[in-house]
Amino acid sequence: KMMSNASTTTRKLLLKTAQRMALAMLPAKIAMWRYKMGKRSLEQNLKGQSGSSEGDPTVSSDLQELDEQEAADDWVFQEVEVVIDALLKGLLDEDTIVRWTSAKGIGRITSRLPQHLADDVVEAVLDTLTPATDENGWHGACLVIAELARRGLLLPSRLPKAVEVTSKALLYDERRGSASVGAHVRDGACYVCWGFARAYDPPIMAPFVAQLAETLLKTALFDREINCRRAASAAFQENVGRQGSFPHGLDILQKADFFTLSNRQAAFSEIGPYVASLGEYRQPLLQHLLHVS
Repeated sequence: KMMSNASTTTRKLLLKTAQRMALAMLPAKIAMWRYKMGKRSLEQNLKGQSGSSEGDPTVSSDLQELDEQEAADDWVFQEVEVVIDALLKGLLDEDTIVRWTSAKGIGRITSRLPQHLADDVVEAVLDTLTPATDENGWHGACLVIAELARRGLLLPSRLPKAVEVTSKALLYDERRGSASVGAHVRDGACYVCWGFARAYDPPIMAPFVAQLAETLLKTALFDREINCRRAASAAFQENVGRQGSFPHGLDILQKADFFTLSNRQAAFSEIGPYVASLGEYRQPLLQHLLHVS
């Protein structure tokens, strides 16, 4: 009742208070089941060891401790579920600051939950991204997906669905009378792609490289909003640097950087034809120009 008639600041503070109350009801330790990229030891990284835990003598003890933690923390207060539900509704709010507060709250709470309950939260977020969801819901979902990925709470098993909805969000554009909406959704989707590059090892992201590269380039080259073109360029650059398997990544970055893409005419008439000439991207870019732009 308070949320329905409250101001933006009041709604934000109510959600912040609710998430702090939920955190007080949960164990004060980060879930061990979360995905961890790489090694914490600089010496191990310099030796070129893999970020996976295969062959690590501590794996058995970690798994045993994880089982013990799951058994001890399997039950949570019902009030926590009420708070999570309120935060999920907050992702649909009309104000960006409220949606961002909800996304951060879901990330913090999910990091304290047992794995099966956290997976239910991730599933609930992904299921909200349907054609019936408005642009605010899409933007809020993008923010929380990026937050979950950044914290290692979006496990690799959920990546196929997450990448699929992110690719749709990168091209989200809905007509509203004589105008269209969705620039903030596309910007949020670029943030998700940027987060994927920093959160996951290259072997985990390898199956999705082609899909993300094509969609990011469509946005970077042909989006009408300068901030979306720049955000897509930054996400593409981050993926090229950290994943290293984007086709012709370095060649494209030399032509399509953050500054050159700010000129829309240059993006369409100069950089677009150059990227299309590289081969892998010609057909997707042509299809986008024919049916979207």
